[in-house]
Amino acid sequence: MSHRTSRVSVLAGIAALTLTTLVVATAPAQAHPAGDRAVTAGATWLEAQLTDGLVTGHYPDENGDPVTYTDHGLTADVAFALDEVGGYDAEVAAIADAVAPEVQGWYDSYGTIYTGSAAKATVLAQVAGQDPTSFGGQDLQAVVEGNVAASAPILGRVQNVGETDWQTQEPADSLNVISQGWAARALAGQGSALADEVEAFLLDQQCDAGFFRYGLTEDKTAPEQGCVDGVDTAHLDTTALTVVNLLATPSRSARADAAVQDAVAWLETQQAADGSFDVGGTEGVNANTTGLAAWALAEAGRTATAVEAASWVRGLQVADIAPCSTVLAAENGAVAYDAEALASSRTAKSITMLRDQFRRTTAQALPALALVPAGNGPLGVQVPATAPEKSAVSVTVSGLGAGEPGCVTLGTAAKPVLGTGGDVTVVLGLSAGAATYPVKVTAVDGSSATATVTATVLPAPAPSVQPVPAPSVGDVVTKRLVKVRKNRFALKVACEATAPCEGRILVRSKGKVVAKPGQRARRIVVAKKSYAVAPGQTRKVVLQVRKPARRVLAAGKVKVRAVAAAPGARRTTETFWLKKAR
Repeated sequence: MSHRTSRVSVLAGIAALTLTTLVVATAPAQAHPAGDRAVTAGATWLEAQLTDGLVTGHYPDENGDPVTYTDHGLTADVAFALDEVGGYDAEVAAIADAVAPEVQGWYDSYGTIYTGSAAKATVLAQVAGQDPTSFGGQDLQAVVEGNVAASAPILGRVQNVGETDWQTQEPADSLNVISQGWAARALAGQGSALADEVEAFLLDQQCDAGFFRYGLTEDKTAPEQGCVDGVDTAHLDTTALTVVNLLATPSRSARADAAVQDAVAWLETQQAADGSFDVGGTEGVNANTTGLAAWALAEAGRTATAVEAASWVRGLQVADIAPCSTVLAAENGAVAYDAEALASSRTAKSITMLRDQFRRTTAQALPALALVPAGNGPLGVQVPATAPEKSAVSVTVSGLGAGEPGCVTLGTAAKPVLGTGGDVTVVLGLSAGAATYPVKVTAVDGSSATATVTATVLPAPAPSVQPVPAPSVGDVVTKRLVKVRKNRFALKVACEATAPCEGRILVRSKGKVVAKPGQRARRIVVAKKSYAVAPGQTRKVVLQVRKPARRVLAAGKVKVRAVAAAPGARRTTETFWLKKAR
């Protein structure tokens, strides 16, 4: 991992700007883009996990009592993560200083030389700017070189020495492809004469599909010591970490560059639509693997897929920003292994039972967090300069990246907000009384931006006389032909007014008819009825046919006209045919 300029931007000298009707505020010095805020929170949490520069773990003894031990491998992972994101040179050096006095006990344990640990310690010394040939009084380069096979069929293979199977007590060698990758990087960084052979053996572990297998061939006398297609299975973590180490290897070969491109192409085929990577089995989808994959893809220039993976990882970063949420606020920045681990920790209101898992995940996922989408500028908050007391105030937050959590407060009111990459508006209520209230948005790393809004007390409005709505009879709604059954027929009245529609429907024959033999033709009343309809409703009005009209209907259909009327209201009419149902 090369030393690089910090990805954390420092924006100083930004002051609050007060306009006539709007107060706009941005964050003070130390405002960071979204990725840097996620990284800062994660790095701060990781540093808090160190005790005198080391990560300590616990395991139960035969009585169930906790035994404390130093986890040198995880300690180195923390250093590598901090080195990768940049800006933590002093912290990386402090970690290396803490590991150095204990380095021999790290790789030389109970009569076994774990060469992969010596190689990883070599890289730790390199990234900290220290000399691996005299690190804690040990010549780490010599240890690694002394355990590189010098003849076929395992020329270039790095080996453990003195290891036995804990069950059978037979000679064994648990060193894997990941350790071979650390050795290739370590020796290349030292300009070792064996670096090319170690790298070549590492590249032999890549399968035709592009992935790297996890385990090395158990039988060291077998003529085939590389990947056997159709036999060896893919391993996401090994592939991703091998890509990272190869790209950090000085003077790597053209073959190594080609292997990297094949590996990242394979990694992209394993990515789910949501950006995550699924290891399968009990491990499933997790932030460890997805974080490593994002790191590898980014180092290889596959930015789009790296950002997708990083965005998924951020969804598992603890971001309980007070006062919006305080359940796991003490662990802000830590990355959970998976959604279940995060949920169970929230239920328990503690990560104590999973702290070691959180540590390992965060160390591997931290470089990915630097890739999450940035917002539309510095963190900022905008509110009206004044607003009436007890009113709802729109607070516009800017600078949060897509998916980035924040907490907005107005006085004592608080509401969480999730960034979109652009401006996001949340609404909070003002308290009663004239006062000036602070408005603040806070991000996961503790950075914030503030503004103020002044609540004003408005004079009580003069009593208003509500106008009496004009009366309405509504609209008569019917078909062109209405059938009469049992001397009854139905019309509908639709009331679209704001007050009830009331009136009387009078139905007459449209023209003159003969109601009774011997009488002259005249217009007759067919039916009439009063009604009332609620505002915005439609009501069916059933009318009774009068006797003279029944005789006319017995002879055939009659064209009629319905008039809805009421005092002071505009009447409505509807013309249709009446026919006796057969």
